[in-house]
Amino acid sequence: MTVSRCEFVNSYWSSGDMKPTSKPMSLLARDLEVRSSGSSGRCLMRRLEDYRIDLLGATSAFEFARLLQSREARARQALEEFLEWTGVDDEFLLIGLVALSPEMDRLASRLSGGYPGDDMISELLSHATVALRWTNELIDGERTHIALMHAFTTTRGEKRRMARHNVPTCPLFASDDLARPEVLWHDQRQGMLATAVEQCVINGDDARLIEATRVKGHSLDELAEAADTSYDALRMRRARAETRLRRYFTGTGEIR
Repeated sequence: MTVSRCEFVNSYWSSGDMKPTSKPMSLLARDLEVRSSGSSGRCLMRRLEDYRIDLLGATSAFEFARLLQSREARARQALEEFLEWTGVDDEFLLIGLVALSPEMDRLASRLSGGYPGDDMISELLSHATVALRWTNELIDGERTHIALMHAFTTTRGEKRRMARHNVPTCPLFASDDLARPEVLWHDQRQGMLATAVEQCVINGDDARLIEATRVKGHSLDELAEAADTSYDALRMRRARAETRLRRYFTGTGEIR
């Protein structure tokens, strides 16, 4: 029976004597470093080359993952392009998690007030793993942001659920909800969504979803139940549509 990708990643945390350390993603990096050595590492590099991936001059998969952590423009573009392929190969998935580890460290710290526990780290990793399975469905320029935000918001939602049931976990912080929204809708101009549909920026269904949730105040849970679909599917669809709107109208991150 095929092992799920979540189990594939979580096995690093629970196998043998391996336990999370003060460096939340250090075990993943160490595993990739070991895999990168010898014939298995050369085979992995050949697979990366077969997909015509920009390796940034790296000579090993571990070096490639470290280069992808850079904030330089070429590295960020290479990461966006690489995330299109993380769903096809478990070792590509591992490279993606190591590449995103500095940003996931920051998210874990934010979610836990600077002191992430083992459960928090594992939860964030699991949701990031799920996200990296479908980043191929996103357009270039959105993959890194949406994958990280999926991991963050899903982990935050789990914290809230556990808190409601009085299950001891990391404390909830008001700052969890202080992130700047993807798009500001309170000053939306009349006809903006219609213009976006007319110009094929988004389709009519996306426009109706945004109008129902951002303008009319309906919840995604309510719409998901009515449409017999999942909350996450609608949320990701709206996020993609809002990203396109933001870029079309201003390119600055805010619709005016």
